[in-house]
Amino acid sequence: MMRRVSWAFLGVSVAFFLFMVGLTGYRLEDTRTRNSALVQDRHAALVSKVASIQSAFGGFDGPAARKELRGAFAAEPRLLLMCVHSPSEGILYLIARNKAYLKDPETPSPEWRGTPVYDVNSGYETALSKLLGEDPQGPVLDAEFVILGREDLYPIVRDDLYLFLAFLLVSGVVILIAVSVQEEPGERERSSQRPSAGAGVDRGDRGGPHSLVSERTGLIHGEHLESRLRYELEKAASPSQEVALARIRIDEPFADSRLPVVYPEIAGMMLRTFPVHDCLFDTGIDSFAILLPDTDILVAVRTLDSFRRAVIERPIEGRIRTLSIGVSSKAGRAIASSTLLEEADVSLAKAAREGGNQVVGFQADPSRYHESIGAAR
Repeated sequence: MMRRVSWAFLGVSVAFFLFMVGLTGYRLEDTRTRNSALVQDRHAALVSKVASIQSAFGGFDGPAARKELRGAFAAEPRLLLMCVHSPSEGILYLIARNKAYLKDPETPSPEWRGTPVYDVNSGYETALSKLLGEDPQGPVLDAEFVILGREDLYPIVRDDLYLFLAFLLVSGVVILIAVSVQEEPGERERSSQRPSAGAGVDRGDRGGPHSLVSERTGLIHGEHLESRLRYELEKAASPSQEVALARIRIDEPFADSRLPVVYPEIAGMMLRTFPVHDCLFDTGIDSFAILLPDTDILVAVRTLDSFRRAVIERPIEGRIRTLSIGVSSKAGRAIASSTLLEEADVSLAKAAREGGNQVVGFQADPSRYHESIGAAR
């Protein structure tokens, strides 16, 4: 009987593998097709935007025009490169997320001056080109988009992993049942209790991550801040390693009831500014927290002050918004997470109390801390 079960399991495993390969290939191609259609629409909108900038400023040379072009580029998350060029004038404006996207031709010629060559991976990128006007010799807008990025691959890989875990779980149950058929009644009773215990653990593992992220802001829920802070402090156990914590509060009283719009907008700016998204926390109706691993207090204050100024430079709902920010750091101390949280809260209260729109850092004295530890010993 076990031989038949083994052959059956092998056949089912092969069929499942082929099914997974086919399903993954279909989803990848479907995602590429949908995103290709999407970037076609985004490219048309981008052409319209750049043409309006050209009309408004009379070209692309002025700082105001270039600022508008940078804004148009930044507003397209899938855009890798944007280039405006003409056969007569060459490249008029070029911006890219990576300089490797533009390459020199194998045989440069005078004609190449107005026709740039791009390095495009056809598997997950696409390049589009369109005239800005009706003149065939006029400016052309080239754009390179990503059509299969990490944000597209993540749900496919995640679903494949879930399917694989489900297959392993079902296979384990079937094997246990097949083995128990040949056992004594007492042993069969004991072995029948084992799958239920394992299944309970598996359900707990799968259910954990679904409540981590706030639907309102896309940031991690504030209830997970202290546990993550403890983890980062344990990693930075050496006195030379640093961890900084920032507490952020929006200054406005919001009598105009615009906070529900302002709050997720600032959260989106945090996601675009800080690369480690699982260190960004939604801690309340008007507040946030940021963990900065491997960052001392001076670097953290400079980083947060740059973010504060970036928020001021981008009005939301027609109004300038300001932030009060309090920062604390490990500063060579072996301290508890609750202490670091308290220091950051004290700094935040000081920033708000002194008029807001500023960053206040908590100045710890590590030398006095180490002297007190030595005396206690």
